Amino acid sequence: MDQSEIDSLMTKGGKQVTKATKQAPAQPAGAVPDDPQGHVISELDAVTAVTERETNKVMDQLDLISALVGTQQALITGLMRHEGAQDPGVQDAINQIMAAGKDIQSKVYEAMDLMQFQDITRQKLERIVHHLRQIHDYIVDLLGTGLKSDGERASISRTITSTGTTPDEKRAHADSVVDEFKRSLNKD
Repeated sequence: MDQSEIDSLMTKGGKQVTKATKQAPAQPAGAVPDDPQGHVISELDAVTAVTERETNKVMDQLDLISALVGTQQALITGLMRHEGAQDPGVQDAINQIMAAGKDIQSKVYEAMDLMQFQDITRQKLERIVHHLRQIHDYIVDLLGTGLKSDGERASISRTITSTGTTPDEKRAHADSVVDEFKRSLNKD
């Protein structure tokens, strides 16, 4: 995946357009299409899916390289059994080839370890989604709408509009929401 695909994902609202499929990613279960939280979660799911898919492609290629190096080493080991291979010059060349193969194998394993960033990224995005749901549920509790993120979802903007608070009340509510959220984070 290159930067243009990432930019495309971000600017098209999570609607990934590929040459082969031209499909939009699925919304999370229970999400209402106009729900801002559902939209953010869809975006995060799309980014996670793309990075996971591309990481798997890289890992598949690294596995193939590893298998090819193993095949090469087995062929060289078999070559060492021939009579002409006992010459000191040939033995030296074969040993250099085997050492290079081991170096390649080592670098493949290092690259595989480096690809763990995708799993770490997925875990971080899941944590963000968890916090978004907590904020959503807290706002729902505060406004008394009764619609939680685990059940039926509603647009936060529609919920806030329907409560009809005055500007002064909105500020006091917003400040208390932020303070309460900070306190709940400190408890975790």
